Amino acid sequence: MKKRYIIVPKTVEAANKLDKDLAAPDELIEIVLTEDDFNSLEKSGFFYFLNNLVGVNIDDYEDEVIEGEGRVQKVLASIDTFDINSPLKTLLDEIKELFKEALLRNTGVYFYF
Repeated sequence: MKKRYIIVPKTVEAANKLDKDLAAPDELIEIVLTEDDFNSLEKSGFFYFLNNLVGVNIDDYEDEVIEGEGRVQKVLASIDTFDINSPLKTLLDEIKELFKEALLRNTGVYFYF
């Protein structure tokens, strides 16, 4: 089963290490998506929503990052407008928290699918 991660580096230094696959687990905040989680988010249109919102390409077998204060703030300002069914609400709230952490830490939200 393929693991999919959504990660926020805790520091800019950790982000640089993550880019080189050298970051230690304690330097990262991460969510590991199950296959069901990923498929549910994909079918709901959530990744399409993010892609259109900030001009990225979050997709299966793709790595992507949403970084920069403006882009992270744009997601935070818009994420609650995404209409998601209640079983995914908890997961969406966790993803929203990652964006809040990225903004506070001046890093980004990395998608490794």
